[in-house]
Amino acid sequence: MGEDTGFKLQADTHLSFKPFLDYVRLRLQEENSIKKEIYQMVLDKFSPYPELEGEVELDTLPKYKHLLDLLHVVLTSVVEDETKIYWALCSPMTPLVFYGSDPFYQMLDLANTHDCECGLEDEDYEEFIKSKQELFYNYILKKFYGIQFRANGNIVRSMPDPVTGLTRHFSLNVNTSFVDATPKKPLPKVDVELMRNQAMADNAMPVLHEILPIDMFTFSGFSILTISDVTPQYALESIRDNITKNKSGAENRGFPQIVQSLKELVGSNDVEFNILPLIKVNGKVVDDLSAYCQSILFSCDAQKQVNGGLFHSMIEKFVEHPKLVYYSDIEIEGPTSKEAAKIMHNAGVSSFALLPVFYNKKLVGAIEVFSKIKGALNEKVLATMEPARELLAQLLENTITAFDDEIEAVTKEKFTSLQPSVQWKFNEVAWHYLQKRKDGVAQQEPEEISFENVYPLYGAVDVRNSTIERNAALNKDLVVQFDVLLSVLQQLKKHTGFGLLDEKIYAAKQWAEKVSPNASLFNQEVKLNDFLENDMVPFLIKFTDKQPELFAIAETYFNAIDERTGIAYQNRRALEASMTTVISSVNNYFDLFRNEIQQAYPCYFEKFRTDGVEYDIYIGQSITPGRPYSDIYLKNLRLMQLSSMAAVTKYTHALLPELATPVETTQLIFIHSHPIDIRFRPDEKRFDVEGAYNIRYHIIKKRIDKVHLKDSSERLTQPQKIALVYFNQKEADEYISYIRYLQGEGVLHNDLEFLELEEVQGVSELKALRVGVNLG
Repeated sequence: MGEDTGFKLQADTHLSFKPFLDYVRLRLQEENSIKKEIYQMVLDKFSPYPELEGEVELDTLPKYKHLLDLLHVVLTSVVEDETKIYWALCSPMTPLVFYGSDPFYQMLDLANTHDCECGLEDEDYEEFIKSKQELFYNYILKKFYGIQFRANGNIVRSMPDPVTGLTRHFSLNVNTSFVDATPKKPLPKVDVELMRNQAMADNAMPVLHEILPIDMFTFSGFSILTISDVTPQYALESIRDNITKNKSGAENRGFPQIVQSLKELVGSNDVEFNILPLIKVNGKVVDDLSAYCQSILFSCDAQKQVNGGLFHSMIEKFVEHPKLVYYSDIEIEGPTSKEAAKIMHNAGVSSFALLPVFYNKKLVGAIEVFSKIKGALNEKVLATMEPARELLAQLLENTITAFDDEIEAVTKEKFTSLQPSVQWKFNEVAWHYLQKRKDGVAQQEPEEISFENVYPLYGAVDVRNSTIERNAALNKDLVVQFDVLLSVLQQLKKHTGFGLLDEKIYAAKQWAEKVSPNASLFNQEVKLNDFLENDMVPFLIKFTDKQPELFAIAETYFNAIDERTGIAYQNRRALEASMTTVISSVNNYFDLFRNEIQQAYPCYFEKFRTDGVEYDIYIGQSITPGRPYSDIYLKNLRLMQLSSMAAVTKYTHALLPELATPVETTQLIFIHSHPIDIRFRPDEKRFDVEGAYNIRYHIIKKRIDKVHLKDSSERLTQPQKIALVYFNQKEADEYISYIRYLQGEGVLHNDLEFLELEEVQGVSELKALRVGVNLG
């Protein structure tokens, strides 16, 4: 009956049932429920055998088998499937098993067949010993010193499944509830806090073994071993680890390690997976990516079976209408497309599924699931792999991002040209680098590129209240979406009388009441999206599947929520189109402005596109050493900056009649009269400020875009006006003279305001000028 797994704990241990019976006696005194009868029955069964409360020899256990069977019933749940309980009893603090369930012994036999001993020993023997020592000290420290050690008693080991050939993972839990420990000599007096800190240290084992050696304790009682199949959890964790280690998504063709984990997750080696990222270049899907090589539908071999046009139409159709495609038996319910049916038939596919994968509501690819074995792929398999969908979405997003980064890197390296005003400096540094390398001077990187004492000019044109406008558009669209959804659900109810539809209608109405053009759903956005995407869409798909009449009704909703053409995205599409028109126009205007200012005196101009356009201009002698610099060039540039902001204001206002959704812009200038230093950052391929004082300039310009007037909720930036932020009056005087000039020319209104601003983080005593633009 006993079986020694091979690990010997260097401690004095003996088997006894006294700790268990003491526990039962204690519970008998405390209980008043029906459990009291059970506890009494256990004591009655054990009472004829008082010797079991002493030291029990293993070879005497066969005559007590009826009591061991009783322990099995008492210590396990009566509702569990006996064929799936991996449970055993063993000597205290050792893996010497003396009683176990049939599945437990079957697993031991199977493990021995595969020479892996059910994970009780491992190739990494030192790690195994460490786990056992942690289990020991977890027990000792908690019992005698009240210190909770870090071990949880679980050890995960792996073994092959003889049926599927896949690796399965099992967690071994050792329960020491019925183990009693007695020290052979007085316990050492220790500082509990110091002991707690030592126990949590990485090198705790040698220290603890010196203070509390294992052989100073005697153990009696028995331990309970429980083995749990944790293959699904382990497979998901393996997928997560692979994604974390390969954040770029760069992996061998077809993501083989993740595919293997998916097979372990669903427990079948007859089901195949292909992970297909939606890679695009210039908005068109790339079809020759290595990730597609194993695909049934999209591989190069599949393309050879149909003409290119049909192949691309298959991809475009899926991208336009991404939804689950599932054929449980190709021979009975194959695809309607003859080309797709031909591809699957030639590949020997028996069942097939194509699952769209979304990341932040954006289609990022698909998971192709298929099998050449009848019955291997079914709804249960698809449901089992569902927990991996979110992880696979991250993997696909990483892959797309990595591909886009590669394209951008090549573009920057091979094609992006430097502005002529600073090209000379890069040429000079490159020459120095090549010269030193030719002379044999060890140099890993070129010298830094920087420009000292340059004057900065900052400007920003932003779409006013872009976030508020987006939320308003979203809410308007949600009103439409729920109107369509309720209409569809009510029509389905009328046609079928299906009871569950009443609950869906009720839930939809509850959400519809919360949605209005001016409502704020910020705190409920996640729940709302979960209801629409993870509740309603799957329900409608399943409810109308293979029922053309019902699907025709539901299709009204599916068409409505199509991001490209649906009426439930109309307001958002209109807003984004309008914002794109305005921002693109401003962006193009500043390209012309950049070329214009170079004519007067070369300077560096860099712009950034956000919900608007920001720009930095740097001018100074260090940028153009071959041409004498004078303050007149800076003053000229400042006047041109103010004039250009007035022109942009008038230009964007003129676009309003052409926009599907009216959006207005705000204009901001930050006045900084002191020169700063800038340095080129190779990792970002751009210039940035250098030095503590100069960084303050950078921080300020990033914090003033949403600043309010002092003691007011009014934003400084307003449509049809230009705001100019400054620190002291001397900085403002120059711009005031330019404002007076442009007012005289009829470009600006005679409404100049002198304003004080609220204190922003780390910045106080800011002031501003604000003036209206003549739009006539």
